[in-house]
Order: sequence, then C-alpha cells, then structure tokens
Amino acid sequence: MGESDGVTQGLPAVPELAVPDLAVPDLAVRDPLGIIAELIELTTALSTERRLESVLGAVVSSARRLTHADGGRVLVLERTGRELYCMVGQNDAAPDAAGLARPVPLYRAGGGFHMEDPSAYAAVTGRVVNIADVRAYSGFDFAELYRQEARGAFRTRSFMVLPLRSLEGVTLGVLQLVNTRAEPGGAPVALSARFEGIVRAFAAHAAVAISNARLFEENRQLIRQLDRANADLKLENSRLRSEIVVGDGVIGESPPFQAAVALLRRAAPADVPVLLLGETGTGKEVFAKLLHALGPRKDKALVVQNCAALPEHLLESELFGYRKGAFSGATADKKGLVHEAHGGTLFLDEIGDMPLGLQAKILRLLGQGEARRVGDTRTEIVDVRIVAATNANLPAKIAAGQFREDLYYRLSVFPLTLPPLRERPSDIPALIEHFLARACHAQRRNPPALSPSVLDALMKWRFPGNVRELKNVVERALLLCDEGRLEPRHLPAELRGEPGVPAPALPAQPRAGAGLRAMVQCYEAALIEVQLRETGWNQSRAADLLKISRRSLVDKVQRYAIRQPERA
Repeated sequence: MGESDGVTQGLPAVPELAVPDLAVPDLAVRDPLGIIAELIELTTALSTERRLESVLGAVVSSARRLTHADGGRVLVLERTGRELYCMVGQNDAAPDAAGLARPVPLYRAGGGFHMEDPSAYAAVTGRVVNIADVRAYSGFDFAELYRQEARGAFRTRSFMVLPLRSLEGVTLGVLQLVNTRAEPGGAPVALSARFEGIVRAFAAHAAVAISNARLFEENRQLIRQLDRANADLKLENSRLRSEIVVGDGVIGESPPFQAAVALLRRAAPADVPVLLLGETGTGKEVFAKLLHALGPRKDKALVVQNCAALPEHLLESELFGYRKGAFSGATADKKGLVHEAHGGTLFLDEIGDMPLGLQAKILRLLGQGEARRVGDTRTEIVDVRIVAATNANLPAKIAAGQFREDLYYRLSVFPLTLPPLRERPSDIPALIEHFLARACHAQRRNPPALSPSVLDALMKWRFPGNVRELKNVVERALLLCDEGRLEPRHLPAELRGEPGVPAPALPAQPRAGAGLRAMVQCYEAALIEVQLRETGWNQSRAADLLKISRRSLVDKVQRYAIRQPERA
C-alpha cells in the first residue's frame, strides 16, 4: 500500500506525536565514521547475503548499535496485506521479549484500519512513530504490550516505529526500536528529528532487503515450477518412447543391437519359429514380446512359460493340460498353455533346460500342431507360433545328449543372437535414463541427476548380468538416493572399485623363471576366473563359454583353488 493510493483518506485522527526536543547530541557530529561503517556493513550484507532473516538481523543490529536501543524488531506485512508478523526480534536485556506473542492486525474486527496500534499506524500512513515514554503517552493503545511485559521485569519506555516502503511506495513492514538512548547507559529517550533521519536510512536498507528477498523467492518458485514441468515432460517423452518401440525396454542405438532389432523386424511378420540366443539378462523376453507385437498374431494372446521353473511332470501338465482323473488331484479337465495360446504366440523361455521326454511333445507341436493332454488318448490341433529362448550352448548340449537335435533344427528356423551389454556400451546412457524414468514414475518422484563419476563407473563395468543387472543397479541406487543427484556411494561396492573388493581382472602373472607348464596353468586359471566372474559364478554357463564340460571346469576350479571372493 502506498500514500498515492488513497488509503490515508478518511482515517481517524491520531494525536500529534509530540516529541520533545531533548537536545540529543547530533549523531552526524558525534560519530560520523561510525555511521559510515554501519552503512557499509549493511550494504555488503545486502549484496552478498541471500537469506532475508540474516539481512534483516544486520539491519536491526546496526540500528540498535547507533541508537543504543535495548531491542529491535522487523515486522513484515504478510501477502494478504492484513497482518504484520515479527520476522526478526532482538533484545539483549530481555530475550523473552524479543519477539511478539501474536501478529499485529491492520484492520479492526468491524472494518477500517486499526489506527490505535502504533505499528499499524506507521504501516498505513507511512509516518514515523517516535515516543519518549509509552506509559505517559495516550495517543496509542499499548494494552497488548503491557500484558506481554507483565510476565517479566523488562519495561518499554521510548518506542520508535519506522515504515518500510519499497521504491514504488508499497508498504512492506515496519522497523521497531525499543528504549533508544542518546548515549550508552543513558535513560531511554525519543530521538531527535536529525537522528531520526539517520535511522530512516537503515529502514530503507531493510525495505530493499525485503523486496529483493521476495523477488528472489518468486524466481526460485518459478524455477521449481519450470523444473517440475521439465521433469513431467521428460517422463512423458520416456513414456511415448516406450510406446513407439512397442516392447518396453527395447532401447539401443549401437550397431550390434540395431542389427539384432533389424533381424527381429524381418522375422516378426513371417510367422515362423524364432530361437532367441544370448547370455542371461540380455532381454530375450523383451524381444519375444516385440516379435509378438509386430507379428500377425498381435491381437491374440502371448503366453509365457519358463521351462526351468518346474519339474517335468508339472511342466507337461502346465503346457498341455490334463484330463480329470489323470493323476491325484486332477478333479477336472484343465486346458494347457498351448490351448490358451491358440491363435497367438507361445514363448518358451530357458528351453535348453527342458527335460528330454517333454522335448518330443514340443517337436510334435512344432511339426503337426498336435497337442495331447496328460491322461488323454486323443490329440488336439492347436495353432500357435513358438518363440523359444535360451542362454545355453545348444550344440554342446546336443553333443552331450541333453537336447534333441531334431528339435533344435525345428526351433532355429530363424535364430537371433542378442549381443551382451559389454558389446554395446554406447547404449548404457540411454538404458540408464530409461530405467531411471520408469522407476521414478513408479515412485512418483523426479529423476535425479547423474554425476559424471557414476556414469563413468557404469560405462567401465562389464555387466555379467547384462541389461537386467544394469536395471537392478539403477533401481537400487535410486532407492539409496535421498537428494537430487546419484553419486558413486549409491553404487554397489564392486562398481566403485573399493579396496578389498576384487574387480573382474586377470590374476597375477606367473613368477619370473617359471616353466612353460606353469605359465600355461596360470593363464588357464586366469581365463577360468574371468569367465566365472562374468557369469556370476555360474559354472554351467562358464563351461559353455569356455567350450568345456562342466565336470572339467569343476576339476580345474578345484585344482587351481579358485574361490568366490565373498567365500574366500
């Protein structure tokens, strides 16, 4: 509110603030350098300090030092313009009396300005209140002050209120000074008009500080709103990207990955069996879903079964169903997954671990489309597209008599190998962004920033668990992150390269002068340990990668005393 807006028209009359001329020594004559020093200190605080309370505290402290006042306060007008609340209060003589018990209202209960209160009067009129003794002056109502001070020994005598107005003339609050003195240790007195002008300069600093702080806060709010809008836009872009690629998580621009995607797009509309090959965690199930979504059966069901999850008899009844009475507990006929997938796609994950006896029934399903329920003598015709996946070395299993060769050739009409993550490191940043966006959307929080050291650690790791391991690492780091930035401390210890945590590297070289046999054995042990680390110490998978039998691998592990670090 300003003087030009007409708020002072029609105000009730207030007795003149008769300030006696007490011949207070002129401060400008008595201590001009002190005034300059205080003003410089205030100007410095105003230009370097962002916290409003700190700047206002400096204003009150400087004004108290110059006027030798017992206490001082800054009351700020709240946003609705109806109350003044104490933001900064100081009183060395009575700390309990530094603040105010309640806000000062600018309006009476029945309407109109609350002109009986000196602070409200100064805020509304823009005039300075300068009283020598509040207990001898009857122009204002000090009943609330008396009630507050009745609880203690401190008493207010001289009382000064200066309006705080912006450069545009808008009232922002008031500056109060309690028990001002002409000199240290003197009696409380009202300030002379000349002295009053000096204190007004400090009040002007307080007004500038409030204006700047409010502007700064408004800017911060706008920045937060912009950040939220950007985060929402980022999440929406991520969602749209997931819809565009159809298969959630099919993300990557590296040549090996794009080559696999190109083959998938060729195979999808052909409606032929597809065999997905690759290490664990490379995204074979995601590719299977994309094959179905891009194929002619996309409007029908996609049924998924992990062939390693159930023993043979349960897996058979799950896939092909059973007739009532076929075995104990079969109280009614039950359809199998091949019947549920009729007209659609049946995805057989980990088919390399399917028992040999059940492989024959899958071969029959692929060749003639025939399915026979457990306990039935009749065959049924079903129309399904088979997509299979495995991380096993099927030719090695065929040689070991663990997988049917004819089934292998039936399945691999269109074999498709997914590259491991270590062969497509350029895709890691995009995958991190995708997993972060998904996890943050589920947790309803904004995605945190990624420190360069975190990205560097993730780019250097070989990820034996591939994309699945990366997803788990990102989600774990997000759960550990309370601030807005992912740091190395949020990563697993092995990715941070902490002392005592072995990294997947070659063991020490053989000692100098060792013979050829010892050097070969050392190199063989090194290769075995590297493959075991990269496969998460899965001996079967490591044996497949090394092109040896699992029995041979176990013998070599025992011979070379190779142990997992955590079990050493």
